[in-house]
Amino acid sequence: MEQYLEHTVKKRKATRVGYRTVGFVFMAIGGLLIWWSIAGGAKIIKAAIAIAAIGYGYTLVKSSFRKSAFDSTYVFEENGMRIKQVKREIVIPYEKITNINLVIPDPEMPYYLLKIDRGSENFVLPFMGKRDKCDAIYELLLKKVGIYEEENSGNTEVE
Repeated sequence: MEQYLEHTVKKRKATRVGYRTVGFVFMAIGGLLIWWSIAGGAKIIKAAIAIAAIGYGYTLVKSSFRKSAFDSTYVFEENGMRIKQVKREIVIPYEKITNINLVIPDPEMPYYLLKIDRGSENFVLPFMGKRDKCDAIYELLLKKVGIYEEENSGNTEVE
């Protein structure tokens, strides 16, 4: 079971760069529209479009810096789940986990998702072709959180 206690989720740097580039382009277009609305006519329409473009560009740039945009290593320890990233490391006690879901998008494809919720924050761990690893981590989490119950293998009758 030791090999199942750690899982790494890789993220592409090109995705972050793409988000930032498109965001800065939208903010530049918004800036030009503001300058154009000050210099020309139809100021309200141009200003509204400019504010929307700047807001959308800012949202894209901001989302490229979110926690889930970077590589993460999840280590499932005895007392909690440790998330390691390049510049930070946090430990989430199992008591703080509110929900665990195993998602199998298509039974024909060997792709599985494990979604872990902690209040309003959630973590999605993809497993490509690693069903045994996914099941082991899922079962470990269910046991640690207290959701999983061993089935009674004895033949007991309820009276």
